[in-house]
Amino acid sequence: MSENGKMTEQAIEPTAEDTLRAEARTWIYERLALASAVIYIGGTGLMFVFYVPFIENPYRYFTIAALVPLLPAALPWLFFRYLTGRRARKLIAEQAQAHP
Repeated sequence: MSENGKMTEQAIEPTAEDTLRAEARTWIYERLALASAVIYIGGTGLMFVFYVPFIENPYRYFTIAALVPLLPAALPWLFFRYLTGRRARKLIAEQAQAHP
């Protein structure tokens, strides 16, 4: 508490480990986002090329062709926490070896 009776908040500096964990999250996030985009665009493109053109009134199937690839595109995100932890452990180990 400060002298006027109010609690003061102190800024907590992030440790090197916290910084490496944040870097790992960003690194994994970027790659999973790219993988999801490629899966979705590829899946939608394949559905439009091979499925939709052969239907007489394809308007309803445009929606299906756009929504079905969302499921496989979302699958990589199930592993986000695992991959982030693994990448963070690797970065922390590399830093420990570089700075003994």
